[in-house]
Amino acid sequence: MTNALILRMKLMRMMIDAELNKRYSVEGLLTELEKIKIMVLPNGEKMTTEISKKQREIMDALHMCA
Repeated sequence: MTNALILRMKLMRMMIDAELNKRYSVEGLLTELEKIKIMVLPNGEKMTTEISKKQREIMDALHMCA
């Protein structure tokens, strides 16, 4: 089994457990989360762009932090 398939199945399991599979496909969820960007400032500090309500709901349901 490839690593990509293992990761996809793990994400699917997390989505099912959080009941996100009713509102999002795996691709849709990843598309929503890939909109989050991290900017590296000249002093080396990292800053996350603003996170939308949908993104926050997904991350909270999956027990992730930004």
